[in-house]
Amino acid sequence: MKKTIFKIGTAAIIAASWISFIAPVKAQFSRAVVVMSGTVVSVESGKPTSVKVSVREAGDTAREITASTSNKETGKYLVVLQPSKKYWVHLEGDSIMTQDVLISTPVVAQTEKMQQDFSVIMRETDEATKPTTSLQTN
Repeated sequence: MKKTIFKIGTAAIIAASWISFIAPVKAQFSRAVVVMSGTVVSVESGKPTSVKVSVREAGDTAREITASTSNKETGKYLVVLQPSKKYWVHLEGDSIMTQDVLISTPVVAQTEKMQQDFSVIMRETDEATKPTTSLQTN
């Protein structure tokens, strides 16, 4: 009987320890955020394209806050931002002209979604404009 009481008491102490350990961890994720998502498409064709979506605070453009890569099939991307802030969204990729867009996240009391689509200009890929190299024989 004493062993059973000891086991139950030990289990209760372990459970209480875990609860007190987990509670502060959950608190850091309980703040409101803005989940910004959308699609990236080509201006010329309207088709989805894959680009890096890099986000930096408006006051500190040297430090990347978060980044995502848009899906090449759907053009969809997703980033999580803080509410009521201004951010520079930097769009870059091998096939597009680099673009910067200033956005503001709304003031929110709970987590909210924000739709932000981007249209990008594709780099020229016309074969006529590419430099050519040829071997000449005499």
